[in-house]
Amino acid sequence: MRFLSSLLMSVVAAGFLAMSPAFAQSLLAKDVKPSGLTLTQSKQVLRVVMKHERYKVASPKLWIDGPWLTDGKPVVSGYYHFGVIYVTNTQGHYAVNTSTGDVWDVEACERYAFPALLEIQKRISLKTGKELASDDDARSQLGCP
Repeated sequence: MRFLSSLLMSVVAAGFLAMSPAFAQSLLAKDVKPSGLTLTQSKQVLRVVMKHERYKVASPKLWIDGPWLTDGKPVVSGYYHFGVIYVTNTQGHYAVNTSTGDVWDVEACERYAFPALLEIQKRISLKTGKELASDDDARSQLGCP
């Protein structure tokens, strides 16, 4: 019985993973311009990361604050910075690169990389002609140690 239960869980998990690339392809397949992601598209990419991190994105109590600006400009050129808020508590600070879809947790200075996001980033890069920066270059841009 335990074997069947484990097998069923594996099949269900594989099904969810199989759906991720299709979701990723449909998410940004339309209208990414050579100039990069719009604010709305950047938030869509962040939502993919939030779902991956198991945020309850359908909750009306969870929302994305931002983009954060300094003197009307992005905090870091080429990135939209956001806060993820649950009720009144900040859950995290994130940066989305508008040319590549690269997503960073700016508090932990960690880059997100998983199959669905990598598929989205590949599609964005094809439209913009830009590639993901090296880890060191991106850390430097974002002010990470």
